[in-house]
Amino acid sequence: MANGNNVKTLLILGFIFMLVLVGVAYGADVLLNAASNASNTITAYYVPNAQINEGDPGSEAFWQSIPFSSVPLEPTVPVPNGISGHTTIVYVKAAWTKVDNVSYIFILMKAPVVGQESWLACPETTTTGKIWQPFGLVVPDGWWVVNVSYSASNEGVASVYTLPTSEQMGYPPGQALTNPITIYVYNQSGKLYGQIVGAINPDGIALNNGNPINITSINLNYNGTPVTSLGQFLSMGLNGTTWAQDTYNLFYPEDTAKYVTLFYNSTFMYPERLAIMWLLGDVPSSWTQVAYTPHMMPGTSGAMSAGQEEVWVLNNNPRANNTQDAGYPGPTFFSRTSPPAYIHHPQYKDPLNLGYLPNQGLIADLFVNGSSIYYIGGNYRVAFPSVDNPHVSPWLVMNGMANASQLWDPSVVATGFQFVNSPTGPYMIAEFARTFSTVGVSGGQGESHYQIQLQPGHTYHVAFAVFQGGAGESVDFKSISFWWSIYIQPADSSSIGFLPLFLLGNAVLAPAMAYVLMNSRIVPENLIRLNTIVKIFRQIGNGAQDRH
Repeated sequence: MANGNNVKTLLILGFIFMLVLVGVAYGADVLLNAASNASNTITAYYVPNAQINEGDPGSEAFWQSIPFSSVPLEPTVPVPNGISGHTTIVYVKAAWTKVDNVSYIFILMKAPVVGQESWLACPETTTTGKIWQPFGLVVPDGWWVVNVSYSASNEGVASVYTLPTSEQMGYPPGQALTNPITIYVYNQSGKLYGQIVGAINPDGIALNNGNPINITSINLNYNGTPVTSLGQFLSMGLNGTTWAQDTYNLFYPEDTAKYVTLFYNSTFMYPERLAIMWLLGDVPSSWTQVAYTPHMMPGTSGAMSAGQEEVWVLNNNPRANNTQDAGYPGPTFFSRTSPPAYIHHPQYKDPLNLGYLPNQGLIADLFVNGSSIYYIGGNYRVAFPSVDNPHVSPWLVMNGMANASQLWDPSVVATGFQFVNSPTGPYMIAEFARTFSTVGVSGGQGESHYQIQLQPGHTYHVAFAVFQGGAGESVDFKSISFWWSIYIQPADSSSIGFLPLFLLGNAVLAPAMAYVLMNSRIVPENLIRLNTIVKIFRQIGNGAQDRH
């Protein structure tokens, strides 16, 4: 009987020793994985029925119990004495809530101010004085693009004609770099005169000193109908319409690749910007696990080297929510003093009314792929191509003939921005808020295909960027993070199952047991305690046999 007890004791000791070994291995693995994940993961904590105050971003009570994650930043153009990389760190925290059964994500960014606090929005200029932004109006190539043919010796007269698509200069392919012009026809004593207003030369300088240019001949294609005379132009109701002048305005994006700095001084500077980039997919599985900063490719209009992304970019000018903003309130589809022009489609639920909050700013909602950076929705009068409702032509938008509600809505993300002072120096704080899903916001036209769609319990790859406008950063020149992750904590995540609890407990206790058992000097001192544990296991085993 004694031998049987010894065998059972040895078996139990073997079982405990096995737990020790498993616990040591599992505990080390848990610690390593936890450290690895925690080092580049931001948790969006669930906060029931949270409200936001974009007039004072970061002041909401729920933020006080959520810790900041420190996200290191790197220069996008890492050259000696280059202009990018002024911001070495940005602090980020995230939360989410449900309001009337609609889920919202909130992200707070805080970055130290480097250089001057800037509420200005001067045009980006190279050190040689050229405007960096290579064009002022980008539209899909089509019949609305015309050429203004003039003589350098006499800019007061010109012919105007539709330019074949194959000759329309654009970047990326399928887009035209243009300038809006307006064509007028006048009847004076029975004779018709035509004039062009707003035309520029290839350097972006107004033709004829900004005065109207007399039309010598006209040959337009109005949506498939040839227009070859001023009388026909007038009879078709086209008088006073706006067209897109094909223009080689300054230089193409690829011409800017040689620059590593911009011009600025104490009175001529650029806005602050804070950006969040969401990875939508189409990349190798290991792409986000390497030391790689996901910035756009130099010499392009914002193309990425891999993948597709949505980017939220907040400018403090002209889109910020603060009246100190020189461009306040900025171009929006909503008014802070009257009902908004844009009404979301009925199937889109947004009880917080994002996009129309009284104290909010407006982001540039962007889509990026290997071809270019694109604005999602809004007006075509922007410096990058748009992905928008394909049923609304640029000509209709340029002429104010498209209802704003027909366009994809750029106001689905609410933001707040402010400068704050602290004992360690000034900071800028930005808060972003959006519904988890944008499906339905554009009535099925497709805006949501270019935007991140979120769910609790899932992890998403993100990157963060900060532009210090008061230190000369803008466009390509900024500070950007490596890829990070945002994990959206489930609302019921406080409950932990038995198995994870057992494994986590074992991960802590097993190494301690191993130390006790493997240290020969203290093993004799603990044999009595170990014998007690063996007796308990034996009683459990006997009890189980009795039940049979």
